[in-house]
Amino acid sequence: MPVVPARRTVTAFWTASALNSGATWVMQVALFVYVLRHASPSALAAVQLTGTLPALLWMPFAGAFADRSGVRLLALTSMVVQALSLCGMALLLKSGLWAPSLFYALQGAANAVWGPARQRWLYSVVPPEGRQAANAALGSVSGTMTIVGAALGGALAAWSAGGAILAAAGLQLAAVVPLLLVRRPGARSGAGARRASLRSDVLEGFTVLRGLPLARSVIWIGIAWGFIGGAYNVLLAAYVTYQLHGSSVTLAVFYVVDGAATIIGSALAARLSTPRHLPGYAIAYGVQGAAWAAMFLPGNALFGAVLLGGMRAASGVIIALDSTILLSTVPERLRGRITSLHLTTYGGVSRLSLAVFGGILAAVGTRAVGLTTGVASVVVGAAWWFTGGRGAGALYQRALASPDAAEAAPAATGPLGKGTP
Repeated sequence: MPVVPARRTVTAFWTASALNSGATWVMQVALFVYVLRHASPSALAAVQLTGTLPALLWMPFAGAFADRSGVRLLALTSMVVQALSLCGMALLLKSGLWAPSLFYALQGAANAVWGPARQRWLYSVVPPEGRQAANAALGSVSGTMTIVGAALGGALAAWSAGGAILAAAGLQLAAVVPLLLVRRPGARSGAGARRASLRSDVLEGFTVLRGLPLARSVIWIGIAWGFIGGAYNVLLAAYVTYQLHGSSVTLAVFYVVDGAATIIGSALAARLSTPRHLPGYAIAYGVQGAAWAAMFLPGNALFGAVLLGGMRAASGVIIALDSTILLSTVPERLRGRITSLHLTTYGGVSRLSLAVFGGILAAVGTRAVGLTTGVASVVVGAAWWFTGGRGAGALYQRALASPDAAEAAPAATGPLGKGTP
């Protein structure tokens, strides 16, 4: 197996992540279009809930598996199982909604393993000084595939929903190729120790947060933003449709702005020096919220697109710095569990938010909800900075400068232990 230099390693991970994300985008667009053609919006909500809830319930266990298993095999298995699930979905698409829903759930459960497995593998083969740039590069996948994945999914679904899902399976299987070029991860520390039960491993991921205040603070602000931003797509579509009186083309333009701005934000985050990571993270939450709230004030499409661009550029900074800050003080043996815990709490609260804001929108309207959620983002960013981020600078810089120390001392409380939520 060839040994790939750090830059080519990150490129391989980026390509696999993009193919994985693109496959999911194409599948979801095609499936949603098919369901809406043959059933009601409430049926689509049921399909989406059936398809995504098992992945959320499985996510903590996925992180524990990533911490106790060979992450290379786990990542490759994730891609293959997802590809097979998409094939099954395409072949049984016309047999009723139950079969696509079950394969959607299987695909989501397999995809849940990919996040923590990729992060552990990445940190094993990329040296500490290259991890910030690697996380920032991977952060651009979201923006890129918002543009490419959604457009490709829409075009293929217009031709054939089943054909689009089979194409998604091909993209998913292609993600195996770049992963085969990445060198095998190094041996895990403590690999020869007695293995605890899976249940103990999962519980440890929760209890160890008491000694990891910086990681804990990233998880709680993720929960806060998950609740604030869980209805983002609904709010954006309602804003364009009702406030701007725009067409589907207008909404597509806004999504292009969304994706492009996220890529720009990720690139900007990669250029931040280490001392600026924590203040930059807090400021990005403030800019994100202020621009989002301001977007709902005027009724001008151009002004709204510019403000959305500012908002999503700030989101790109957050996405790019999120994993670096989250895992900076986390021991190597716990990275999979902490990553999956962050993804689980964020994803779960986002779905709760979608249900809550669905009712609120009917009562108070799009503008009021948009303004409120924007202000809330500013507030949580400020709260994170003053209750944790401001006092964590020295700890964070020491952790990035001496990553081996963090791996050797898994439960040091540090300066954030007092007063951190």
